[in-house]
Amino acid sequence: MVEETKINNELRALRIRLDQINTRLQGIILERADIVKQVAKVKNVNNLSVFQPSREMEILRELNNSNLGSFNLKQIWGIWRGIINANTAIQSKLNIIMEKNIKKNNRDLILHNFGSINNLIEDENAIDLLKKEKNIDSCILVIRNDSTSLLDIDGKKLSVIGTLPQIQSNSEEPTLYIIGQPDQFFTEDDTYLYKIKIEKKKLIDKEYLSTLLQDYLDDDYKFIKKLSEEFYLLAIKDKVDNGFNNISIIDEIQCIGRYATPIIIGDEVE
Repeated sequence: MVEETKINNELRALRIRLDQINTRLQGIILERADIVKQVAKVKNVNNLSVFQPSREMEILRELNNSNLGSFNLKQIWGIWRGIINANTAIQSKLNIIMEKNIKKNNRDLILHNFGSINNLIEDENAIDLLKKEKNIDSCILVIRNDSTSLLDIDGKKLSVIGTLPQIQSNSEEPTLYIIGQPDQFFTEDDTYLYKIKIEKKKLIDKEYLSTLLQDYLDDDYKFIKKLSEEFYLLAIKDKVDNGFNNISIIDEIQCIGRYATPIIIGDEVE
């Protein structure tokens, strides 16, 4: 009985301290929300998108470079995602369009990132639905990394602005791409996405094109993906203006987006 009382007293003392911290945390979260409301006004006046994934990645990188204590990066980011999603909803609920019959693991990835606080919309013609959206500043499209919808992106009115997951294990190729209004903000580590069209009479395989491009891009090269017989997707670390003019097999190249490069961690941090 004495031992039980001692344990209860110790727990009570610790919980009092936790309650005090909770009160301080609530005050800080409310203060942050007030600033977010001011941010929303600035965005509205300047016709800026509600959702800005480059800003989210800046926060994530700061966390990755800080002391996480007893947490790993994925755990602490899970806490921050709840705060970010709630603050985004203060500005405006996001309409998140995704392709019909998306696989469960991809759906779970989207839900885990954006939470249930936003509007999730499935549609067979997801890209067309986004193009028709009147409130484009609060609407995004999430597609697979091999989706043919990428062929409809021009990088001007609609652009690849982000990827999921934001924390990746080893592979540099994202699972999902986020499409929306072009992001006007740059980060210290951006990836540029290009759509490459190959002349029909000179169709080649991905491995040959990859080797060919690496000779031109050196360390800027990240990955290349085949979308169709004629089109490939190229991810590089810098913007290329006229770097491919001397490659005769390339019929056309177009920058279709730019996104803050995800953080890559090893499997041991899972």
